[in-house]
Amino acid sequence: MLKDEIIEKYLMAGRIAKQTLNFIYNEISSKLYIDVLEIAEKAENYIIRNGGKPAFPCNVGFNAIAAHYTPITKEVIEFREGLLKIDVGVHIDGYIADTAITIARGREYHEISRINKTILDDVISMISPGKKLGELGSFIEARVSKLGYKVIRNLSGHLIDRYNLHAGKNFPNVREFFSQTIKEGEIYAIEPFITFSYGSGEVYGGRIVTIYSLSKIKKLKDKRLDKFKKEILNRFGPLPFTPRWLNNKEDVVDSINQLYKRGVLRGYPVLIESKGAPVSQFEHTVIVTEEGALVTTA
Repeated sequence: MLKDEIIEKYLMAGRIAKQTLNFIYNEISSKLYIDVLEIAEKAENYIIRNGGKPAFPCNVGFNAIAAHYTPITKEVIEFREGLLKIDVGVHIDGYIADTAITIARGREYHEISRINKTILDDVISMISPGKKLGELGSFIEARVSKLGYKVIRNLSGHLIDRYNLHAGKNFPNVREFFSQTIKEGEIYAIEPFITFSYGSGEVYGGRIVTIYSLSKIKKLKDKRLDKFKKEILNRFGPLPFTPRWLNNKEDVVDSINQLYKRGVLRGYPVLIESKGAPVSQFEHTVIVTEEGALVTTA
């Protein structure tokens, strides 16, 4: 069982995350040209101003970019139609809320995003201790397919723990025969990704990497790199970060590249729909209780 003070931290993180998405939605709603870097930084600054800390860099994914992209430099997109995904993470003392919305423009895009949100809400209502994760994934896959769309098969939700976004269990969006069981007190980020029927239903890792996290804390023989690694550990711990949080200077980028090559840093390549089809995403974080799912980000 989770202690009341821990539950309250999860709920506080969830409230800030929800408010952040509402704030960003209002910022974007009337704009045709959107500075993606400005949006990401506004989201992260809003989190800090309201008493939280970013659990990872704000992800902004336009159309076929499904996940793991945060801008490094100024980048303006023209948003007349399509799907723009905003994914934010907030933590209070390491207790994380992870949530995302898709902003849709254009009739067919509004429809896929509406279906996506409805399916997320429906699967959350089915959560209870003892349920098989694969059973819930099967529900998502079947509903999406019946409505004429495709699930992104190789993306899933995930178990969350303190300072740990991916804590060992996946919450699948497809049927799995041999899957783990949901337990009371667990925290899950649930995020169905869906695309159009002409898409592949899979993503691949692109060449671009703008998000990293520490994967090894071993001492290095290079004093400069060891000092830089310690700075990352002190500022971000095991949670993901982006070079722009470290001023994005040439020497910083070089040091990150060296740590990445040595395996000290884990990189998160931008994930792109394999056939270039637009992708929709909605996400909530839930606490599993005896009665069902307590949504922290609703």
